[in-house]
Amino acid sequence: MTARCPSDLALEELLLAPEGSSHRAHVDGCAACQARVAEMRRQGEDFMRYVFPATVDAVEDAADRPRRRFVGWLVLLPALAVAAAAFLLVRPVAPPDDYVGVKGGGGLGLAVYLQTGAGVELARDGARVPASAALRFQVRPSGPCRLWIVSLDAAGQVSRLFPAEGDGGAELDRTTELPGGAVLDGRAGPERILALCAPRPIAYASVEGAVRKAAAPRPDSVRALREVPGLPTGTVIDSVLLEKTP
Repeated sequence: MTARCPSDLALEELLLAPEGSSHRAHVDGCAACQARVAEMRRQGEDFMRYVFPATVDAVEDAADRPRRRFVGWLVLLPALAVAAAAFLLVRPVAPPDDYVGVKGGGGLGLAVYLQTGAGVELARDGARVPASAALRFQVRPSGPCRLWIVSLDAAGQVSRLFPAEGDGGAELDRTTELPGGAVLDGRAGPERILALCAPRPIAYASVEGAVRKAAAPRPDSVRALREVPGLPTGTVIDSVLLEKTP
């Protein structure tokens, strides 16, 4: 593989739309890239054949009982294809007007999956993961909303994960496997990924500022984060905390 080989993100785009990819000619003549594409395709097929059905069955079984909200997630660069599925349910609550959090059984569901040598596995809240792990994810909203996914690390850094471009948030009205994923930054410590769905378009600068103010730049503050004040009334969140290990 040479330095001119396309990135995983570019190869993912080729898998999704081969006819429109500018990298198709390169891949057709590069054995290393062909092997990477074949492995990405195999992992996606394995996920849809084994992981996705099992996750949906488990979630449907859990729908009849309250569950504690999972909280937290991750940061970094888009990479990889296919995402995951898990629906996280909570007890109904009646938050104040400026509270942003998961509401009731029909709140927001964020599922994070970890790419491993053996395939794909669900990354549960508080999971210990390699500091350079690759992730995929899926979001389930309770209704139409504008989605942002960001991460917060122990240094107080807020990183934009999805959507990668534009402002106002991505329109979402159903369970969606988000394109791309995330690759961790390689630094040990807690990382919280937050999915936020607002009832109307909201600028990324507002999301970034609210998340930064919600927690002090300390590991314990990131781990304890449960609320994000300052966002539009009706915004719901879910998150997954990952403990990055060397």
